[in-house]
Amino acid sequence: MAVDKYLEHRMVLRELPGLEKVANIAQRGGWQVVETNEGRADADYKTVITWGVNHDLWVTYIEDTITHVSCAVVFGTGQEAVDDYAKRVSFFLEPFSREQLLAPGTSTEARTEKARRIVRLTLAASAEFDEEIFAVISEASRDQDPQIRNIAAWSTVYLTWPQAEEMLRWMAENEPNEDVRNGVRGLLAQQ
Repeated sequence: MAVDKYLEHRMVLRELPGLEKVANIAQRGGWQVVETNEGRADADYKTVITWGVNHDLWVTYIEDTITHVSCAVVFGTGQEAVDDYAKRVSFFLEPFSREQLLAPGTSTEARTEKARRIVRLTLAASAEFDEEIFAVISEASRDQDPQIRNIAAWSTVYLTWPQAEEMLRWMAENEPNEDVRNGVRGLLAQQ
């Protein structure tokens, strides 16, 4: 039977970075590494490791190497198996809840934490468009701080939504900071 679509459950990790915790679970569970991004061009900004749990269930670790924000993605061919395994793994990982991820930052939030909050949201995002997550990222693309606008643009490397590309096109034309604007144009050229 050919698989048209894998089902997934994403868990954004609290620990910065979270690789050691996930690798320990993998070792205890006897998971086998089936793929990494080591040596690929994207290894400059992210770490990706996929373990096989069994013949139809996998766990992928994704870490943004700039912010050290990471997530674990349990995926497979059966929704019940994915949900059950994600529940068991989340007990050890203690990931953020959706409500925590979507909670607004404070007016005194440090730039570093604001950047991490944006990247957490993009790592939490599935392939299907999520209006709530995108609203936060889109708002960050218009932030007063050019570094936050830059993070909003670069965080889209984790998204597959057409709306993210539309946001980048808008930024390429309207971004006031030349460095950010050139970075956005570079991102668009890679798509």
